[in-house]
Amino acid sequence: MYLSMVLVKRPACRNPYEIHRALWKLFPEDADANRDFLFHVERSDWNSAEILMQSFRKPERSSNTVKILKCKEYNLFLSAGLRLRFLLIANPIKMINDESKRRNADGEIKKCRVPLIREDEQRAWIERKLGIAASIETLVIDPISSIRFRKAQEDRAGKIQPVSFQGILKVADVEAMTALLKTGIGPAKAFGCGLMLVRRV
Repeated sequence: MYLSMVLVKRPACRNPYEIHRALWKLFPEDADANRDFLFHVERSDWNSAEILMQSFRKPERSSNTVKILKCKEYNLFLSAGLRLRFLLIANPIKMINDESKRRNADGEIKKCRVPLIREDEQRAWIERKLGIAASIETLVIDPISSIRFRKAQEDRAGKIQPVSFQGILKVADVEAMTALLKTGIGPAKAFGCGLMLVRRV
């Protein structure tokens, strides 16, 4: 895998959904490729955004709008019992029935995503997501600024309420933990959520 620092310049830097589209342009074109990168915004202002990105493929195609500042290859060396300090920007949610009782094509009531606000719910959420992969030893949960976005193609605006999870975990199942680190945790990955950064304690 590769870890890169990327600079995205305006106008893309003003809309998280456009950041995601700009990052796609760093990779060789492949019509069959699924998104194989995770990212989060390290710093942003009206003119630019610094993005930390993890990817399976090496980014190669800098442009005037999106520029690779640095890139390094890295491997995960995990073992059972290994203690890791972690940082995760995630979108903890639950699914509820649509209040207006709208139905999908199968006649079932549609489900809606609702952010988890209470800290005990957020802690339970991340513990469920880690599952058998790891146990949490220490955890600090902090709300961060909401992410507002607009999908121009659908003329639709939205808002995500991400949360910062930081602490120390102990690896229990190496295969499960590796999968989580590679694929990310929770929804809203296209908007900069889900990338868990780890380092040895």
